[in-house]
Amino acid sequence: MSKKKYYIYTFGCKVNQYESQLIVEKFKNNDFERMQKPEQADIIIFNSCTVTAEADKECEYLLRKATKLPNKPKIMLTGCIAKNKNVDIKNLFADIEIITDKTKLFIEPQKQIISSFDKRSRAFLKIQDGCNSFCSYCIIPYIRNILWSKNENEVLLEIENLVKNGYAEIVLTGIHLGKYNSGLSNLLEKIIKISSDFRIRISSIELNEIDDKLLELMKENPEKICCHLHIPLQSGSDEILKQMNRKYSTKEFEEKVNKIIQLLPDLALTTDIITGFPGETNQHHKETCDFIRRILFARFHIFRYSDRQGTKASLLENKVQANEIKNRARDLFEIDSQKRKDFLNKNLWKIRKAVRIGKDKAITDNYITVQIKQQNTEPVTNSTLPLKSGIFDIEITESL
Repeated sequence: MSKKKYYIYTFGCKVNQYESQLIVEKFKNNDFERMQKPEQADIIIFNSCTVTAEADKECEYLLRKATKLPNKPKIMLTGCIAKNKNVDIKNLFADIEIITDKTKLFIEPQKQIISSFDKRSRAFLKIQDGCNSFCSYCIIPYIRNILWSKNENEVLLEIENLVKNGYAEIVLTGIHLGKYNSGLSNLLEKIIKISSDFRIRISSIELNEIDDKLLELMKENPEKICCHLHIPLQSGSDEILKQMNRKYSTKEFEEKVNKIIQLLPDLALTTDIITGFPGETNQHHKETCDFIRRILFARFHIFRYSDRQGTKASLLENKVQANEIKNRARDLFEIDSQKRKDFLNKNLWKIRKAVRIGKDKAITDNYITVQIKQQNTEPVTNSTLPLKSGIFDIEITESL
């Protein structure tokens, strides 16, 4: 009897990617075979994201394509769209199965522990879920509103299992990572005592949740904690930050990150920026551009604002026109491009610790992607350096 075949689409954040791995392991244990193409599958799972309008559109486009496949697979939709827009989706796609409680698809709904991360040399590890900050533009607190933290002992066991299976970098992730209930710094203090050869990367953390203990742990344990912090900014205008319900001013942000960079001069400081928030004027945009130019960011993630029905921002007037948002995003991408060049130039010819992220690429502890080359400048072959090759030294001569 042939195995049943499945395909999984994963949209959005690292938490979703981790949860997709929980689904993968359940299907594997149930003797399903994972396929490389949706048209080969008996079942297609959509693990969706609804953070932006673009995420909704992409998912709906691929759902529409899946419903027209000649093999007529069973289609299952889960994730944030399934919770946020299940009625709308059901009206559009009457024959798909909507699973609002994603944990029904997990291998171990209670423990939520994985031992591998398919098709990756780095593993994401979800240690926290839920957010109650209610930034005015964000739908997530209405969808993932229950704060949850993984038991410390389970986190340590999961890391040990992943490292034993060859993963040299573990990325700690959560919907609001700084809300980890026993304190992220306290957890890291225990993680770094695991003696195996691996390192931890923090996926994203809010400015006000970075304490002195975390920074000291990073400074004292560079071999265990990556020299990289992703701290969302969202806007360089105090007026817009207030409208967004962010909990800091530009002055507080600047003072804190300058202190961090003084302590960790090689740090890759990355951030998120939203452009086109309702009521954002040309002056507000200029304030943001001026602010991000003077902060020592390594790179940005740039998002064009889109209304999320049910959020406070969606009710605000003075919406910015789409063409103006596009123009402002272009300004931000130009600054981002220069920031990336500046950070690379700062690090050129330095030796950094790296892990593999592909056949011939590696990522340094301070978040620079480089080409792996032998001393004779020929690309490294798979036989020379396997995908899960641990942590190794690399000279930064170029960035990809």
